[in-house]
Amino acid sequence: MHYLSTVAAIGFIVAAISCMLLAGLVASFYMGFVRKPRNNPRAWLRKRARSGSTTVVCAGDSHTHASLSADYVANLQNRLGSRGYEFINAGRNGNTSLDLLNRLDEIVQCQPDAVSVMIGTNDVRTSFSKAAEQALEQNLKTIVSQLRSEVRARVALLSVSPLGEDLAGEANQRVGRCNDVIRRVAEQCGADYLPLNESLRALIEKSGSHSPHPFKLRIGLLLGAAVRRYIAHQTWDTIAGRNRLIVHTDQIHLNDRAGKVVADLIAGWLDNTTRGDLRGATARAAL
Repeated sequence: MHYLSTVAAIGFIVAAISCMLLAGLVASFYMGFVRKPRNNPRAWLRKRARSGSTTVVCAGDSHTHASLSADYVANLQNRLGSRGYEFINAGRNGNTSLDLLNRLDEIVQCQPDAVSVMIGTNDVRTSFSKAAEQALEQNLKTIVSQLRSEVRARVALLSVSPLGEDLAGEANQRVGRCNDVIRRVAEQCGADYLPLNESLRALIEKSGSHSPHPFKLRIGLLLGAAVRRYIAHQTWDTIAGRNRLIVHTDQIHLNDRAGKVVADLIAGWLDNTTRGDLRGATARAAL
């Protein structure tokens, strides 16, 4: 009888631990892959802007969504909120340039004074044919022209961050071609170009202390990063260190160090464009 009670107790403990682990994995999956940004366009439209504030939309993919990457949008809000800026997180996991174009209406509805766009990683992650290159260019031109014509927003295009940290690898050759397109669109369409890729490459090159592996999407790294972040509560920099990476957490997404670089670039861009100029452009568009 005592033996059966012991077995039942062990079974209960094992079942309880299994349930806790499963709950943790489900929570990590939700936080890392499903949860929407807190201040997404729909949420922001429900509450509306503070009177006299300057509205900035940060649009993009998972780098901006920030459930698997450093939250540079929150960094900007903490840094510039007291100066009258409001930042909207229009990032969405897995988005390509076409996906962003297809949901541009929700950004236009926010009537932003400025929009930063960081998109292209998912356009080039697996391949980048000539047709895909032309499609990216057309999508970006349409995005910029609509933002400039429909709300007269100031627009900045950020170069795409490296894929992995093997800078000479085939994946980053695709990224280089992608960034040539982004730079060309910025010049042709009157947008500002922010050199994110160039800044992150400099950090990787200066480190000189690691042996980068060729880029490959590894689901295990993605899930492991989510578990370490949302269950073990590790920082993105700590996760990057465990994976022997300088600016990435999992060869795609950005750690806190890299997220600060993004925030610095956008904050510097906004500083170089006065709030009066930004708000004046939006006011003229409303006339």
